[in-house]
Amino acid sequence: MVADGKRKRQFHSRTNALEVLDGIDLSGKTFAITGTTSGIGVETAKALILKGAHVVMINRNYTASEASKKSLLIETPNAQIDIVQCDLNSLSSVKKAADEYLEQKWPLHGLILNAGVFGPSEKTTSDGFEAHFGINHLAHFILIKELLPVLRESAPSRIVIVTSMLSKHTCVKPDSRIVEKLDTLCPKEATQWYFRLYAKSKMCNILTAFKLHRDEFKNRISVYAVHPGSGVRTDLHRDFGLWSIADFLSIPFTKNASQGAATSLYCAVHPEVKELSGKYWESCWDDEKNLDKKVSRDEELQEALWEHSEKLIMKYLDS
Repeated sequence: MVADGKRKRQFHSRTNALEVLDGIDLSGKTFAITGTTSGIGVETAKALILKGAHVVMINRNYTASEASKKSLLIETPNAQIDIVQCDLNSLSSVKKAADEYLEQKWPLHGLILNAGVFGPSEKTTSDGFEAHFGINHLAHFILIKELLPVLRESAPSRIVIVTSMLSKHTCVKPDSRIVEKLDTLCPKEATQWYFRLYAKSKMCNILTAFKLHRDEFKNRISVYAVHPGSGVRTDLHRDFGLWSIADFLSIPFTKNASQGAATSLYCAVHPEVKELSGKYWESCWDDEKNLDKKVSRDEELQEALWEHSEKLIMKYLDS
């Protein structure tokens, strides 16, 4: 909504997924989402399906994906749901998943990169990358690169990258040389505290989103970096038993999964933000108070990370 030439805020931190989509018909639209077997991903897929969208679930666990699909079909029997198996731990698996998507000739009106790890038990990927960097950034980077052609063909389209306000804790020094910034952001070993490694991978997500905006907005692709909300209750911390107790005690102060999915959905489909590409979003608003702007808005760093990521994936896919 616009009031006196300015947008009027409709939604807030407690808005849930379906409230964001109220009155919106998504019939004829196709969305691909990573990580739809639990938490925010399930709520994102469910809301899109209820509004008539065709949803392609991109997940590692095919059995869990089938179970999720069956559950969604019970609620919406005529829903269009497809599954593409993809293990973000393996770059070759991600490339295979992207190829499968393209072979199906599906359009793509929205790509929602929702999956991620935080403190996983396996510290490196099957390709030898530090896990947070390899899964949260590089795997999704391949999906973006491979699916860009169909996003352009389906335009107007949107890319939503789920990141985190923790991205401001990277320890990247804004006045350091580009090579030093890259070395900090792209750790070669999992020797640091997992919190810091996660923060770095989430900054990589933001830098990628802002680079994509600069390159693709002219092609009618809008791009959004989204923080789902402080303390969203999901299974992201499933490798840490103590978190189950902490999550239970924090319920009055945190978002549930539907509320956590609201900002992703708002950016993925709502008409009022169609042109508001290249921004960072929290609680359904382009609120950048928790964004490290000196690092994330560094266009030279955006370009350097993109080039570095391209070299890494080419090396491993070629081999």
